[in-house]
Amino acid sequence: MWSALPQGWAIATVIGLMIYVSGYQVGFGPISWLMISEIFPLRVRGPALSMAAIVNFGFNILMTLTQQILQDAFTPAGVFFGYLALSILSLIFVFTMVPETKGKTLEEIERMMSGKRQEARGGPIEASSFSA
Repeated sequence: MWSALPQGWAIATVIGLMIYVSGYQVGFGPISWLMISEIFPLRVRGPALSMAAIVNFGFNILMTLTQQILQDAFTPAGVFFGYLALSILSLIFVFTMVPETKGKTLEEIERMMSGKRQEARGGPIEASSFSA
């Protein structure tokens, strides 16, 4: 059932996996955790982050448990081509749908995500109005 890789391929596989994990952890990996910490309103942030973590890890377990079934159905190359397609769709989603939040306060992000503008004395509240 298991075939051993030649020593050179085994080392190359481990090095490739280490490079992938390192790149993911400093690149696309933390984006989802950063994004969910910004998009939920302050009043529900704790429970919402908990639910998001449960969903995230639940799907990780689901993918692990169905990996062999998917490989049997679509071949290993087919499964990883599917992962490539999902990665490309994820990048397109991020570039087209995720708003820039750099330099914005959590209150400004909340208003931006909810589509609401707070009015005070006939005009929008500026960010400097929140500082002490």
